[in-house]
Amino acid sequence: MTALCWSCLGSFMFLGNVRVQSLAYGRRPSSVLCTSVRPDKTKQAARGTNGVAPKLAAEPGIFSTVDDAGSASIGRYPKSLARPDQYVAQTVLAPGSVPILDLNAETLSGRSANRVALRDIIGEDGGPPRFISPFVPGRVLRAPRAELPLMVYLPGIDGTGLAASRQFPYLVEAFDLRALSVPGHDRTPFPDLVRLIIDYLATEVGAAEPERPVYLLGESFGAVLALAVAAQRPDLVDRLVLVNPATAFQRSIWPRLGSLLPQVPKELYSTIPIALAPVLGNPILLAAFGVDMSAPLPQQAAAFGEGLAALLPQLQALTEILPPPTLAWKLQLLEAGNKQIEDQIKTVQARVLVLTGDGDWLIPSREEGPRLQKLLPRCVLRVMRGRSHALLQEAGINLVALLEEEGFYVRRRIMSAPLARRGRTSFGAAAPIELPTPRELRRFAEGGQDIFRRLVSPVFFSTAADGTVQRGLGAIPDARPMLFVGNHQTYALDIGFLVETLVKERGIMPRGLAHPAIFGAANGNTRDESTQGLGNFMTTFGAVPVGSRNFFRLLQQREAVLLFPGGVREAYKGKGEDYRLFWPDRAEFVRMAARYGATIVPFASVGCEDSVNMILDPQQVRSLPIIGNMLETRARDSIPQARRGVAENKELEDLFIQPFSLPSTPQRFYFQFRAPISTSPADLEDRSSCDTIYRQVKAEVEAGIAYLLEQRKRDPYRDFLPRVAYEASWGGRQAPTFDP
Repeated sequence: MTALCWSCLGSFMFLGNVRVQSLAYGRRPSSVLCTSVRPDKTKQAARGTNGVAPKLAAEPGIFSTVDDAGSASIGRYPKSLARPDQYVAQTVLAPGSVPILDLNAETLSGRSANRVALRDIIGEDGGPPRFISPFVPGRVLRAPRAELPLMVYLPGIDGTGLAASRQFPYLVEAFDLRALSVPGHDRTPFPDLVRLIIDYLATEVGAAEPERPVYLLGESFGAVLALAVAAQRPDLVDRLVLVNPATAFQRSIWPRLGSLLPQVPKELYSTIPIALAPVLGNPILLAAFGVDMSAPLPQQAAAFGEGLAALLPQLQALTEILPPPTLAWKLQLLEAGNKQIEDQIKTVQARVLVLTGDGDWLIPSREEGPRLQKLLPRCVLRVMRGRSHALLQEAGINLVALLEEEGFYVRRRIMSAPLARRGRTSFGAAAPIELPTPRELRRFAEGGQDIFRRLVSPVFFSTAADGTVQRGLGAIPDARPMLFVGNHQTYALDIGFLVETLVKERGIMPRGLAHPAIFGAANGNTRDESTQGLGNFMTTFGAVPVGSRNFFRLLQQREAVLLFPGGVREAYKGKGEDYRLFWPDRAEFVRMAARYGATIVPFASVGCEDSVNMILDPQQVRSLPIIGNMLETRARDSIPQARRGVAENKELEDLFIQPFSLPSTPQRFYFQFRAPISTSPADLEDRSSCDTIYRQVKAEVEAGIAYLLEQRKRDPYRDFLPRVAYEASWGGRQAPTFDP
């Protein structure tokens, strides 16, 4: 456990030189090495006793200056400085150098102006945590800071906020970067640390556009903090990047051994970092950082030797950052944090990227990554081969490049509907949701959809208002709100293609109204991993529980809604019921659409029901001895309330009993979006008008089914073997189809 503290500091090794310059904060010395935002010390005594995190205030801070002659001095600002952001201190880092500190420097007096002591950055005032904003002169920002996504770095239990400093030159180009910094003598409890971060994020997010992405970068213990923040305030966090998360420490040897290390005699305590050095990080990769591999070999060898020679004094400096009392407190924080989030992890709805080093000898990150991937609904795992616990400090690591490779970097969130203000992360809720990125769509396809796509080679058609049919989705209007209404095929196996294509080609996220059983799976209320995976997919791609309230909210927010009036009954057809519609008798969805003037787009799909051989339909399954009664009782208990009482024929009510069938030769899937149908609030007052529109929508879906069944006869690649042979011979190019 204690070694985990040293592990966090392992990522702090090899910090290096810093040159700092003034920022445009008003009058001040020509070069400022550090400014620091101090929380109000009058609130210090209340910290940890009343459960309220201290508020941050702009107090006089330590500064270090370099005059024109190059001599350095240290002083204090006599009064608070006017800053654009009073919550953020600025640490300015030199261009063309590794932006790191000299851990051995006691003070700047009499030393090089390029070297800054750790205490000059975080101070030793015992004050509460504060935030710093690294800035690297000479780095070209991708956009003005306010237009970059916000990233808050949460460090390991070293608390410096600078342990990932080797990534700062990359991060400041792509993010508006902030970092939490916790002084060594601070004793803020874990819940109050979480509250402090939440308060800071609330201030930042409240002043930004709602589409601005918010990232938390949590390293080791910082990952525990990040998960706690995301669980408590999902509205403030969009993406988490967790690097070798310390959620694994309970499954390591350190809970048994860690408590012994703070009791080590002072004479031996300073040797602990050196003894643990091979565990903290890969010394070769740490020393190789900054070595120019294009330089001549003798020059590379000299630079590498200098790096190795610098490791020893920097390792010894770690004991100054975490003296025994501080170390003991940090261990308590680590234990308290893990206990708090253990049951919260599965509730985190944000997108998560977990980076683990398979050479992490400190904690079992190799096993922890897959565990988190199963618990977190939207988690991507990347294992870094040969990397240690301190992987962010090792040569060859560019975190921004890794984020881009994984499709995890976005400058602006593209939402399913316009946002007036930032709301909670709305997976599974009737609120605007962020559309999947192209890489996320690709990952979904690689998860099995690509294989299915090659088998059925789906084709899409759309119809303009004048009745013209065209290949693709170009005729679908841009009107909002919009209601897609269509037929369910057996098992609803075509939904993935429908949603994926609308998102990819038109940027439309159709918000499906799904069976409640899906959401029990998405919330982890099932032991069936396949069902849970389906639930996570459905919520990630915008589905919400079926019900009139969610339907109204989505239309009110000008969303595009996906509706299958036939529900489960239509998806679980019986024998001889291919392509039949089982819609309720009441035109409820038309009245809901009319209330908000939604445009209705009927659509039809065929192909799936020709790809299965029905052995036992739902009625026959219900007739099975013993099992049938059990399944029927269970199914009736799970009927969605929204489906009850909307049909004259009670047999049309949803009954969640699956048929038993076997696959046959895969047939090609065809989709057609019919001409849009307009509604207006005036229709809401005219029941006969709503009934007419309802019959029109149903007739359009039936006409679309008939059109596709007839026109596919002209498709030379309708049959499986010719189609697969063509696409294989053309390197995966989709086989042609009939001209509309």
